[in-house]
Amino acid sequence: MGPLFTTQQGVRTVQDQFLLLIALQQLDDRLRTLGIEQKKLPQQLQPYEQACVTARGQLSVVQSAIDQAERQRRTLERELDRDQAQLVKTQSKLHEVKTNKEYSAVLAEIAMGRQRIDTLEDQVLELMEQTEQNRRSLQMHEEHVQQALHELEIQRHKIEQAKQVLAQQITDGDQERQQLAARLDTKLYALYQRLVAQRGGLAVVQLYEGTCGGCHLKIQPQLVSEIRRQETLITCPHCQRMLLWPV
Repeated sequence: MGPLFTTQQGVRTVQDQFLLLIALQQLDDRLRTLGIEQKKLPQQLQPYEQACVTARGQLSVVQSAIDQAERQRRTLERELDRDQAQLVKTQSKLHEVKTNKEYSAVLAEIAMGRQRIDTLEDQVLELMEQTEQNRRSLQMHEEHVQQALHELEIQRHKIEQAKQVLAQQITDGDQERQQLAARLDTKLYALYQRLVAQRGGLAVVQLYEGTCGGCHLKIQPQLVSEIRRQETLITCPHCQRMLLWPV
């Protein structure tokens, strides 16, 4: 395979171009890593956002339990008012009965009315105690919501700061890249760009014990000798990546 790049200025210039290629690829690798980190930053908020959703959900469950208990209590209190009014009417019948049988029947009705009232009062009291417990629980869950929101805000601030740092690093890297690209031979840079697109970002590899650092296949001894002299640019006959002697 013939040389892909030579210069009129000689070996030193060729070697300088090789060093620029290595530096450019290292910088591109770093920029890709920074880009990935930048995209992943919002994902770091997910656990804290989920914590807020969970805390609000738990708060909603307790609030619903309180509302339901309050509705049940009001329903029972209306029943209690009706039964108490009915008991008063039943008790007034005692003055109107004329026989022992009627008297016994009214007493039995009064006893049943009082029993119903006692049961309703117990149920109302139980609901009131349950509601009081739920209100204490509600206060605790409200505090949990506030804590979760506070932690989310802290993390948002941290991630925003991290975004700014990464954005600045990427901007600085882009500027450095422009400077490196400007110092590279135009055709060499075009080849680098094409290989980056075709080979998953890895365009420049070094030779390791006679094998390509990209595809790891054996390189012919003649090409190895040419690569070692660093006078011309050689690409791998298998994967077409640029092959450089280890620096």
